[in-house]
Amino acid sequence: MAKSKKVVKKKTVAKKKVIRKKKTKKRPVNTQRQARPSNVTHNKAQSSPSQEELAFHNLSTIIRTALRPEGTWEEQQKAEQAVRQYLSQIFSKHPISTNYNILIIHDEGLMIRSDIDKIYRAVTTFEKGKPILLVLYSTGGHIGPAYLIGKLCREYAVGKLVIVVPRQAKSAATLLCCAADELHMGSLSEIGPIDPQIDNLPALGLKSSVEHLSEMVKDYPAASNMFAKYLSASLPLINLGYYERVAESAMQYATRLLEPHKQELVSTPEEIAKSLVYSYKDHGFVIDKNESQIIFGKKMVKTANTAEYKLGNNIYSILVRISRIADRLGYSFYLVGSSLSRPIFYKRKR
Repeated sequence: MAKSKKVVKKKTVAKKKVIRKKKTKKRPVNTQRQARPSNVTHNKAQSSPSQEELAFHNLSTIIRTALRPEGTWEEQQKAEQAVRQYLSQIFSKHPISTNYNILIIHDEGLMIRSDIDKIYRAVTTFEKGKPILLVLYSTGGHIGPAYLIGKLCREYAVGKLVIVVPRQAKSAATLLCCAADELHMGSLSEIGPIDPQIDNLPALGLKSSVEHLSEMVKDYPAASNMFAKYLSASLPLINLGYYERVAESAMQYATRLLEPHKQELVSTPEEIAKSLVYSYKDHGFVIDKNESQIIFGKKMVKTANTAEYKLGNNIYSILVRISRIADRLGYSFYLVGSSLSRPIFYKRKR
């Protein structure tokens, strides 16, 4: 009996040893599971996509997926991050990009007051001690925001402010160009007059209309009473004075932006501002790179296909392709700020 007890005891010990071994085998498995959500592993997972170059057709697929009617918030976030990554890839292919803090205004809509906040958030996070390069694509907008953005860019630029116009910077965007130490333009670049528009009509047009009527009165004196009654009934005199003052205000804004770098200009700031407000009869008049050099001078306007222009043109080309993808899906796209700012896709109203 004593022997059998010893045997049972040995078997029990052996079982305990087996159980202990099994437990020690499970521990590393549990440890590995706990390690997955750790910060180190998460950071590696996030950084790995940025190490692989994103092809444009993949970017296009990500955007199309996000903008589907059933697209999720996570897919939209992925699309915004993909746009940022692609812009970063563009920068890496242009060595000149390391010389600047880069701003982007790519917007086919109006330049509005909220754009000032976006630019301010970007410039206050920039690396200090660098000049600013602004890639500008805009049809125009409100004159006040354009002026303040120009002032902001000059305040935070160290050394110089460079503006690249790959295609168009019209109306209020031309006013913003007046802040630049250097304006880089290509064969398809255009700026335009800065005469103010009220209800999509030129403010100076009212004055021109009155002048035209006065000439008609000279030609037809007998109709002078009819013209006088028409004017008194349809045109309050205060409106005529208001429209003229609005035009003078645009000239003042341009003069103030040109003044800090007047040594680079071919004429005085006042003469250039007056030319941009009063010299052109059509608000949509195309002022190309050659005429821009005549207005501002060759020291300010660079037209030799510079490294800065090549960078700006590459950024524009990608962003306009993204805009076309969004447009086909019923969305509009714009980016105001830096390459790290949020790219905006918004559903157009029908």
